[in-house]
Amino acid sequence: MNSIKPGYIYVLEHPSDPDLYKIGITTREPKKRLAEHNSDFTKAAGLEVKETGQTWVLKEYHAVPDPYLAESAFWAATPFSLFPFRSRVEIKTMSWETVQAGLSAARKVGVRPKSKPQPDHVYAYNAWMKKRLIGRGIVLVSHVRSKYGKSNFRCSQGHEWRTVPNEVAEGKGCPHCGQGARTPEEIRENLDVGVLCLLVSPLKLGFIRVVTVRGELEHLDDSDDIWNEWEIQRYRSVEEPELAETLIFGLLGNPTTDDDGLIEMDIDRAERAFKELHYSMVRQIAMAEKRHSETMEGDPS
Repeated sequence: MNSIKPGYIYVLEHPSDPDLYKIGITTREPKKRLAEHNSDFTKAAGLEVKETGQTWVLKEYHAVPDPYLAESAFWAATPFSLFPFRSRVEIKTMSWETVQAGLSAARKVGVRPKSKPQPDHVYAYNAWMKKRLIGRGIVLVSHVRSKYGKSNFRCSQGHEWRTVPNEVAEGKGCPHCGQGARTPEEIRENLDVGVLCLLVSPLKLGFIRVVTVRGELEHLDDSDDIWNEWEIQRYRSVEEPELAETLIFGLLGNPTTDDDGLIEMDIDRAERAFKELHYSMVRQIAMAEKRHSETMEGDPS
């Protein structure tokens, strides 16, 4: 099923300059977007209204089956396509002939071909990358197939580049303008990470404990109070510790625990569950990322 929503490509003109146009796309009524552009003074179109005291006028609009593809076709048919780092703010001074050429191209395109489904690990890597881009003004514009391969990124200034995802994940910003640069420490501050531990004790043969320690692997040294006579048999660093806990207990067969967190279980079975946890996490994170990606096909503006 193709989840792309049909919509409109529209042209706004401004009374302050007969050659100043705003090109936009939306899946809602273009007149509603017009009202928003004329009232939101935090965006470029609204700032034009605030500075001049004059509002935008809806010159024309056209229904299109794929707004994003129509927008790309519009700009590809204009001289602005020659500038690879053109700003994402679609307000330009241009001739009406240029606008008409762009609209003609936009009306002719259909719908993007449905993308081939990717393996679960690719969607999981995409989710991993996007967590590290939050609040940085950088978006991922291609799949991450490996942390150390190459993927495409775009900053809020419109610059696009291709690089090793792990470098961006560790804090490197846009190579053209520096947008989104962070220290590794700043990146980690915004991540929900933990270490899931399988504990055994020579004094409690036939029993195990499963304990989650928040933070990085080195934080295990700060958790002596939970160990006592218990030793780490196996551990796994995880993102989304709550999900990891839910999954590991499911893999263990949802056993009951006593007040001390003891689980009566054969150690071999517990170790098999810990080995399976990675693949279970990948599947769950991939499913969530697929749903999110489908939702984001929604309302362009």
